[in-house]
Amino acid sequence: MLAGWEGWLRAADAADFAFAAGALLLLAGGGLYGFLRYSQLLRLVGGIPTARIRSAPQGLVQLEGAADWLPGPEIVAPLSGLPCVWYRYRIEEKRGSGGRKRRRVIVAQGQSDDLFLLRDETGDCVVDPDGAMVIRPERDVWYSPSRALATGPRGGSRWGGRYRHTEERLHAHQPLLALGEFATRRHEGADRHERLRDLLGRWKNDPEIIQRFDSSGDGRLSLPDWERVRAAARTEVEREMSREPTPDAVHLLHRGGPGTQRLLLLSTLGESQILFRQRLRAYGSALVFIVTASLLFWALAVRF
Repeated sequence: MLAGWEGWLRAADAADFAFAAGALLLLAGGGLYGFLRYSQLLRLVGGIPTARIRSAPQGLVQLEGAADWLPGPEIVAPLSGLPCVWYRYRIEEKRGSGGRKRRRVIVAQGQSDDLFLLRDETGDCVVDPDGAMVIRPERDVWYSPSRALATGPRGGSRWGGRYRHTEERLHAHQPLLALGEFATRRHEGADRHERLRDLLGRWKNDPEIIQRFDSSGDGRLSLPDWERVRAAARTEVEREMSREPTPDAVHLLHRGGPGTQRLLLLSTLGESQILFRQRLRAYGSALVFIVTASLLFWALAVRF
């Protein structure tokens, strides 16, 4: 077999050889990219311990919990009409006629960007799924003669049909592993500086304050008097803020921006299952790279 390929490589014209070499180069590049990508996921998932929402550090974290809705209207998948916390869909139409000429063309697609909750025993975290890599969601595929969006799997058939509908979903109360950028935000109202400025503005013309801090008794506050007013105002602001309830923290998990890993992974699989899956993909990609790169170098050596 190799002798036959060697003969073809020697006899092929320049255009055919360039096409074959280019195809091998693309396959080798794809294999290398896949190996690096899946190896990175292996390192991140295996190297970052699972944190609890209440005590999770800021930055890249891994969380495990159950998905749930935020208060408000439920999220509904557009093709099946089923309630869910996240969806992705695609509609393909079969076009052409006869054998190889028939192909499926994407005529509609989309995915949810609505926020939802991830809950564990320590608290809640808001998940922004924009740009997420979703592993093993629930998936339905069905066929129908119509492009109608609301037919659902039960309204279609498992085989044939001009239109193929594909829908993936994550459901409420479903166990979920999430890996992404974690940030805690607090709403504290006015800060200390703003409160101090407002209080000093009220005290500036308050007769009781002037009488209390006027050391000379002339009805005016000297510079030392005013410094004592400011010190008393700072103490009063600290006292007021200490009496207020601790503001609620809002935790957010999202895909990181520039300067971060720029990753948001959502998976219905557990950590060990993800590691096994990504390890197979990394090894498979490495094998593709080694085989195609070797074939490319062999082809170049035979040709030149």
